[in-house]
This record gives sequence, C-alpha cells and structure tokens, in this order.
Amino acid sequence: MLRDRPIDEKNGVNASLGFTFQQWWAALSIAELLGSGNDFAVGVEVKEDIAILDSAQSPTKVEFCQVKKHERDGVWVLKDLHKKGSKRKDGTHENSILAKLYARRHEFGASRANLRFVSNIGVKLPDEAGVDSLATNTDLSTLTTEQQTLVKAAVSAQLGIPEGDIDLTGVMVHKTNLPLGEPEIFVSGKLEQLSSTGQLPFQLSHTSVAARVLASEVQSRASSTTYARSFEDLKLRIISKSQALNILASVAQSRAPLSQILEEATAELDREGHPFIERKDIKAQRVRVCADASDRTNMIFSGVASALQRARIPIEAAIGAKATLGELMNEVVEEARASSPAEFNGLPLAYIRAVALLVLSDAIDLTVFTAPARPESKEEE
Repeated sequence: MLRDRPIDEKNGVNASLGFTFQQWWAALSIAELLGSGNDFAVGVEVKEDIAILDSAQSPTKVEFCQVKKHERDGVWVLKDLHKKGSKRKDGTHENSILAKLYARRHEFGASRANLRFVSNIGVKLPDEAGVDSLATNTDLSTLTTEQQTLVKAAVSAQLGIPEGDIDLTGVMVHKTNLPLGEPEIFVSGKLEQLSSTGQLPFQLSHTSVAARVLASEVQSRASSTTYARSFEDLKLRIISKSQALNILASVAQSRAPLSQILEEATAELDREGHPFIERKDIKAQRVRVCADASDRTNMIFSGVASALQRARIPIEAAIGAKATLGELMNEVVEEARASSPAEFNGLPLAYIRAVALLVLSDAIDLTVFTAPARPESKEEE
C-alpha cells in the first residue's frame, strides 16, 4: 500500500533535489524518535512529505505528515485547513490540506494511519466558546462536536466520503519549533541532548556535524527518483532506526580534521608556556604538514611519521605519565632523529615537531600510505 501509484500526487519522481524545511524536519523527527527507544523508520516523499513508520521491515502503522513552512508572520486557522484549494482549469478545485491528508487515512484505514499537519507558524483552533486559541499539538477529535461536524462536512464533500465514516481521532495539528533560519543548530541541540543523557549508545562530540550529515542523508533519500513498485524499492526513501544510528555512529567515530588536531596541540603548547619561537615555527609548518599527511603516496612523510611512532612507544612508557606535551614532543623527535637519521635529511626541525604532534595525538593512520605506482620498463611491459 505504501508503494508508488500512478494516481499519487507525490512520489519519487517529484522528489526535491535541494535541502528543504521538510527534510530538516525529518532529521529532527529522527532525532526525537531515537529518544523514544521504540523501533521506527522515517520515509521522505512516501505518499506525503514525511511518513513515520513503526518498522522498516514489516510496518503495521504509519503517520503521514504534511509539512508547510511559512516565510511570513501569521497563523493558520481552522478554515485554512479545510477550505477548498485553488480552482483547476476544468472548474473543479484542489482539495484542502485536511482533505488531502484524510485521503491517506481513507485508503489505509483509521487503525493503521494517523495524520499530522506540521507548520513553523502558529495554528489557532476554536475553543469551546468559539474563540480561536493557540494550538501547538492538538488532536482534532478534541474540538467541539459542532466544530468537528464543520470539518467532516468539508472533507466529506471534497472526497466523496460519507460524513459518518470520517474519524478525526489521531488527526493532529502541530506547530514545530524548528526555525527557518539555521535549522541545523536546533537539530544539533536535540542530538546533544540525546548524547549527554545517554540515550545514544555512543557519545557525539561534534553534534553540529552529525546534524548536517543526518540531514544530508535525508536529502539523499528525498532525491531518489526511482518509481517504487514494491516496498523494497521504496526503502531507497526510508531511513530506519538502525540506519540512523549507523549514520550518527560514523560521525562519532570519525577523526577531527588534521588542521584542527594540530591547532589544538599547538594551543596546548601555548598553555604549557613552550618557547615562543618553537611554537611560531611549528605553526608556520601546519599547512605543509596537513597537505603531506593527506597525500597517501607521500612516502617521505610516511617514513618520518613511522620513525616518530617507533620512538614514541618506549618514551611514553618511560615518562609519558609525568611529561608535558612539549616534553614528549622533543624527546620523541630527538630519539627518532638519532635512530633513523636518513628519514629526516633536509627536513626543518619545526616540520618534524609538527608531525610529532600529530603522531602523539593519534591522528595519523600509517596503514593507508602506499608507494606510488612505478612506471614499467619496456622489458616489463
């Protein structure tokens, strides 16, 4: 039932190619669902803007969410949600927001499909006295009987469904706190909350990066243009709970950029009161060292880093617990130059010290360096 159909107003071929407010809201929903402890899957452009499933493998329930952003100040009122849309060329009208959503419930059944209208601006619904009051997360079945009758009559007329068959229980009107500007900060805050309260099985030290990576994955799923003829095809647009955790885990396990690690190490030398000229010279080598470290065929850099790593092990065992970073750096450099002088010929001392700081910070993976391919001689060809 979730697969694409020719009559669907939305399917994969209409998926957005750019970052949208809807996609950021999907990323926020994933972060919030991770805090619930329950299984879930979030689909983008699955019948509606967002579909929240109770399973990525064998879903039995779904919440269809229509997400509307509003660039200007203002509020929605009940009439905005159920009034007919713009007039078509054939004289008929587009269905209202609620009618479009309710068509999904009529197709799937009230026991299997909940509905949610989401917006960044306020929604005002009438209270018992008929006065509009702010609603942030309201079930339309809590409206008065008269107000529900008004909504049901409008939906009934637009969809051709008997009024008595329309059930508004589980039809939610929701105002999200996700801002239009810098939504990544808001999602980052939610991930920080999950991490700091132990609701994730790992620690996230770079939540802003994690938020952008998560949103990027949502965007990638939304941009799938495959016409899904089965639920397996549809999974290209769905992120499961386990996939969301794997995405965030990859960020948690990733190393910080080499330039950042080197900057933090030199900052530690500053705090230790390391000689100014030495610090200045090391900082002057940062760009060259980071460039060389990123070149996996740079065997000169690999040789220097390997020699420093070999010297590091006995020195840390002997004085590591009581030595400052600057003391360790100098001891390792001195020992490495003495034991492997050929590796350091012609290299500035400040360059070697900068590489030593990366080695001491465990920032260099020596297993990734490979010698560049050697041109074959005519005989070998």
